[in-house]
Amino acid sequence: MNDFSYWEQKYFWTNSDFVVIGAGITGLTTAVYLKKLRPDARVTILEKGVLPGGASTKNAGFACFGSLSEILDDLNHNGEDAVYSLIEKRLRGLSLLRELLGDKNIAYESAGGYEVFTNADEDSFQQCKNALNSVNAALRPITGCDTFHPADDKIAEQGLGNVKHMLYNGVEGLINTGLMMKNLTALARASGVEILNGAEVLKIEKKANGLLVHTAVGEMHAGRVCVATNGFAAKLLPGHDVKPCRAQVLITEPIPGLKLHGAFHHNKGYDYFRHLHGRVLFGGGRQLDKGAEDTDAFGTTDLIQSYLEEFLGNVILPDVNPKIDMRWSGIMGMGKAKNVIIEEVSPDLFCAVRFGGMGVALGTAAGREVASLLLS
Repeated sequence: MNDFSYWEQKYFWTNSDFVVIGAGITGLTTAVYLKKLRPDARVTILEKGVLPGGASTKNAGFACFGSLSEILDDLNHNGEDAVYSLIEKRLRGLSLLRELLGDKNIAYESAGGYEVFTNADEDSFQQCKNALNSVNAALRPITGCDTFHPADDKIAEQGLGNVKHMLYNGVEGLINTGLMMKNLTALARASGVEILNGAEVLKIEKKANGLLVHTAVGEMHAGRVCVATNGFAAKLLPGHDVKPCRAQVLITEPIPGLKLHGAFHHNKGYDYFRHLHGRVLFGGGRQLDKGAEDTDAFGTTDLIQSYLEEFLGNVILPDVNPKIDMRWSGIMGMGKAKNVIIEEVSPDLFCAVRFGGMGVALGTAAGREVASLLLS
């Protein structure tokens, strides 16, 4: 136990009805819904970092509907029911996020999305073209419209180079990740949720009347615990099909006259880029070295950053020679399947993890669902 004072022990580091591990999108919304459903409960979030570490404050700010080539890839590995059910959950989760915080507080833009195909992507484009009508028909009950449309005529106005084909998706949107997390944190605190940073959880021990949460700075007793650490969950949930996957990102300096507008995908969703405050934010390249990127260590690599810069200069901003302002990485939670794991792991221990890079869309609904489980 750290050298806590009487005041700290009594008013900060004390027993909680519910302890949520992780202050990302899912952890915060879980805590918010717990307070909505049980206003008298003591709810504490334990977060190991100064800010939530994984991907909640490090993602690209996509509403996360996805691209046609990604959907086709998912259909090759999963049944139709599973794929389209997950898409429906993404839309429902995004709607819940917008309802919880309001569009202004996440700077939501119904900007639409584009999937770009270079000359090297001709085979992928033909597969998408051939499947366009069938996928649109399957999505129509979910989106209420034909989701994907040919958009070759929009290539020039987006300022792109070396792009041969483009598909448009009117359902995709953009958010401001930083604004979203700042306001979600504020909502949690205003709801009476206690957030303790710098408290890395090391293990969770079952006791007769609840759980004992062991952290790097002390122990806390909880009636029930929810693990909401996504990409870092394997350390606390051994045996679960969830592993960390790193995503690398860069952002340019402001570019005068930037034409780019919307959310862009490439290569089954592995690459993604957008406009942001007159800059280009671009992430991806994980497919180049999946073995090395299946890690919970933050950092960037020359291999992937070089790929991002080359694609940036050849496709996104041809003839501009943009300067890179910042580079960073985030940690996602992946598994063999793409569905979220929401369950009671053992008596009084619950989890909501494995968002497959779609936490922005799925996290809020997952938080509400696991909060109900925690109270059952």
